[in-house]
Amino acid sequence: MSPAPLSDCAKYVREHDNDRFLSVLFAPADYREDLFALYAFNLELSKIRETVSEPLIGRMRLQFWRDAVPQILEGTPPSHYVAEALASAVKMHALSATYLNEIIDMRETDLDDIPPKDLDAVVRYAEGTSSSLIKLALNILGVSGPDADTCAKDAGIAIALIGLVRAIPYMSSTGRVTLPTDLCQVSGLDPETPLQWPTNPDVSKITQPMLARAEQHLNTARASIGRLPRVAVPAFLPLSLAGLYLKRLQAFDGDPGLFAARSPGMSRHVTLLWRSLIGRP
Repeated sequence: MSPAPLSDCAKYVREHDNDRFLSVLFAPADYREDLFALYAFNLELSKIRETVSEPLIGRMRLQFWRDAVPQILEGTPPSHYVAEALASAVKMHALSATYLNEIIDMRETDLDDIPPKDLDAVVRYAEGTSSSLIKLALNILGVSGPDADTCAKDAGIAIALIGLVRAIPYMSSTGRVTLPTDLCQVSGLDPETPLQWPTNPDVSKITQPMLARAEQHLNTARASIGRLPRVAVPAFLPLSLAGLYLKRLQAFDGDPGLFAARSPGMSRHVTLLWRSLIGRP
């Protein structure tokens, strides 16, 4: 018997957010499509800045989703496959409008093209985007409460910080860097002129503090996940991959260029399988 074809949201997530795609596969079947819808919604927002030529156009797209949220909550979404799928997830799981709107509001800062002042500013952004996304995933899985929120906060920050470090080669090639300004300056780099950076710059003074902060949040999240029901595990499996990436980045002295040149490959799948089996992301 052949497997069921992937939905449009699942295909979208598989192509553009493969870590979360793989994580969803370890969730109970009844929850997968709703998780794919949530992650597709996140992609719609996160890709806006890189797909528009003018911030005004980006703000128009964000406003589409800001206007869509109340319609989605009412069960009358706009004609958009992600909005329609998300409306189904909202109806089934009563997803929090607060977290949906928080992600939208935080993504608007992407359009300002102003690098964050310091690492604390990056952490606040990570909490409003990555952590809120995990809280919504937990809603879908039927998990809520103070312990879940606290764990989601730390896990989301860790995932986002490690993701930013990994993205440095790409960011510097596009002319838009969202790294802490103070750390860039310590490294002798101007975050507003990445196209003028020297080839293969030493970014260790940027990456090491970010990875150290990420490790703190990762360890705190892992210490508290055990207090949550096992059904919560799929929402945190991206943290398993973040932990894998962290170890490799540390082995390369925080050099994202070396990391990119030596992809983890199949170890991603093995890590997810093992972490899912033991229930410890």
